[in-house]
Amino acid sequence: MKQFLGSNRIALAGASSLLMTLCAADASAATKHHRLVWDSDGRTSAVIGFSPDGTSNNPYVSYGYTTNESNWSSAGVDASYTFDGSINSNFVRLDNLSADSEIFFRVCDQDGCGERFWFKTAPNDNSPFVVIAGGDTRTGHTNRRQGNQLLAKIRPLAVLHGGDFTDANSASQMRAFLDDWELTYSNDTIDGLSYKRIYPLIPTHGNHEDDNYSTLCQVFGADFNADGHCNPSDTYGAVQISPLLRVYTLNSQFKNSGWSSYASAMNNWLQSDLASYGGSAQWRFAQYHKPMFPHYTGKSDNVILHSWWAQNFYDYAMNLVVESDTHMTKLTQSLAPSGNGFTTASNGGTVYVGEGSWGAPARSANDPKSWTIDLASIQQFKVIQVSPSEVTVRTAQFNTSANTLSRSERAADPLALPANVNWWSANQVGEAMTLTRNGSNRTVISSGSSSSSSGGSSSGSSGGSVGNNPIAMAVTDDVFVTANQTGTNYDGSNEGLLADGYDATYGEMMTLLKFDLDEVASCSNFSNLTLEVSVTNYSNSSYGVFLANGNWQEESATWSNVGGSGVRGTQLATFTPSSTGLRQISLSGGAIESWLSGNNTGLVIASLGGGDGVDMHSKETGVAPVLYVDGDCGASSSSSSSGSSSGSGSSSGSGSTQQFVQAASDDVFVGSGRSGSNFDGNSDGLLADGSDRYYGELYTLIKFDLSGVENCSNFSQATLELNITDRSGNTYGIYHAATNWQEGSATWNSVGGSAVLGNQLATFVPSAKGTRQIDLLSSGIVETWLAGTNTGLAIAPINGSNGVDMTSKETGQGPLLRLEATCSN
Repeated sequence: MKQFLGSNRIALAGASSLLMTLCAADASAATKHHRLVWDSDGRTSAVIGFSPDGTSNNPYVSYGYTTNESNWSSAGVDASYTFDGSINSNFVRLDNLSADSEIFFRVCDQDGCGERFWFKTAPNDNSPFVVIAGGDTRTGHTNRRQGNQLLAKIRPLAVLHGGDFTDANSASQMRAFLDDWELTYSNDTIDGLSYKRIYPLIPTHGNHEDDNYSTLCQVFGADFNADGHCNPSDTYGAVQISPLLRVYTLNSQFKNSGWSSYASAMNNWLQSDLASYGGSAQWRFAQYHKPMFPHYTGKSDNVILHSWWAQNFYDYAMNLVVESDTHMTKLTQSLAPSGNGFTTASNGGTVYVGEGSWGAPARSANDPKSWTIDLASIQQFKVIQVSPSEVTVRTAQFNTSANTLSRSERAADPLALPANVNWWSANQVGEAMTLTRNGSNRTVISSGSSSSSSGGSSSGSSGGSVGNNPIAMAVTDDVFVTANQTGTNYDGSNEGLLADGYDATYGEMMTLLKFDLDEVASCSNFSNLTLEVSVTNYSNSSYGVFLANGNWQEESATWSNVGGSGVRGTQLATFTPSSTGLRQISLSGGAIESWLSGNNTGLVIASLGGGDGVDMHSKETGVAPVLYVDGDCGASSSSSSSGSSSGSGSSSGSGSTQQFVQAASDDVFVGSGRSGSNFDGNSDGLLADGSDRYYGELYTLIKFDLSGVENCSNFSQATLELNITDRSGNTYGIYHAATNWQEGSATWNSVGGSAVLGNQLATFVPSAKGTRQIDLLSSGIVETWLAGTNTGLAIAPINGSNGVDMTSKETGQGPLLRLEATCSN
């Protein structure tokens, strides 16, 4: 039934003449539900599918590499199938396409040519790109549509769908799915013409497709085995996206009785393909529907899938596996099979993520494993940045907050992500999990993942900056209360912490926080009180931070028993949580003294007007609130701890283990194109670049005040933290600054240009906005500074001219140095 494109191509001259005649009459083809599928090689091939919208005779696709339609070629229908007795679809396969190219096309028939579409073929080199992966669009249509609209804003190169497209796999529900799929199109004006960008889909068979194992070929035209027939063998196969990535799609439903012959054929093919072609790409991803080990107690383990695939995944270095079906999200450690389960393989294995919820209602995330990093009950899909050196995985929650990438922005930066996406922040990892490879090409989770969350503190009256040696007080109690559910306690809610002036379900909401004061019990002269919260759903409304009136406990607090809005005491700050990520809020004084002299009642976050709610992580759902304070604690008190840890540390011999957060004392950038200029306090913050048209080559210089650590040794942590405001896919080096310098006078000339770059201490790729941590411990740089002259650090590009921007101490959260060491008392 399938024909090669060459035999189906209409003669160019006749097609062009017909096309111009039809377009001149401003006619429109009677087709709808246009979709695009990759089932073989994304560099050179694509399948365009569409259905008739009325009478559509002899439809074909006209396409080309520019918007000049007089130069286009035409291709006829390769296959036509009927789904559930009433959805008729035509499929046109385009082969021999040019890699890394924009393909413009229209579907035409006897009435003319329809809407203008375009898509991008995959690159034939190691150029980076973004893909989206998720599943379970079967119900929850409002969430499904929000996810589809978010996809259009992100503009990925391709989409991996993990199955369960609809609930009943019926014609009516599939039409609704295809209607909603049109929301994934991005609207563009190109050469004065309106085009829609359409994204290639790589589909998977789910259990809700079990009544028809030919759904993928009947609805999407997938022909994974390229035999021209539509049957269950088209539910598994491999797609070579580029030299960077090969995607394996498998059918988990072959585990059901009656499919053993198909299962054997699939599993034999998988091992053979991995052995023969797995190495044709630097990264290997797999997708299938049913997870091996669901993270919800209402779902049984699928040990048979583990027995089929886990060992091959490990042996042939499958880097990332995307599972669906359970309707929640999870991230795992890098794993190796062990018996009938997994064990953590920190030196390299396979990472598993998922599990569906692209519309289908989120189930309880209540069955973590010993190797689970984090899990949550949310509506989401994965946004994955693929580059030669690393893969970065984020989880996008569905709402309307995200900005929209333009065609030009995507063209300028293949790894760009829109601002204000509602990213899920996972415990241990933050908003971005970065994967690298070991010598056997197995996956290693980068230590920098724990700080890849976007956001950070803002400057101005609503933002704060943590001081040189703040004491970090971990939250002990956190909960929200609601005016519409006055007797309900929300301790440990999977929604985290909420505050809002008005919500249709909850009414007014307030968040209550309480902190452990043991660390500051003997301290006095408190200053620089800073509250840090992790915002997961931003708001443009104003919020206040108040002292709490009266005592309360996390596990019993309700609107009624805290006194409703009367729980708000003295107001300590005002802020607007206008972006996601970590947010620091400077508080006026008196709170700690009040708590220490009486009851530790904690804080209240409440709206100052408006119904645009803010969501924050609780200690149960992610990065917990922290309260930082500077105080005079005497010689017996330790210096600060960082993050959410508290306490002075354990005793070790003649000293004690202590943690420090050192803020940059000096930070500035220098540029070869302005070799005599000093850029101290520049509004651009801190810059590094291989070649900038204005500044030339750019280096950032950073120095830290090491007062307080002179008597420390045996450092067990030395982490540089940077706040990235403009990301780059290039590699940057961290160097020991070879010459001394001062912030107020440093220039390219005065530091000696490239001579300032001493020993290289670390490398990193600033591929995401937000805070990024780089491990410097093994370099021994702190000991070097303490033993000689503290010349600080230099950040310089190793390759490329795609610059990175970072906040300086004048423009936001400046660089931080997080230390842990044994210090004498």
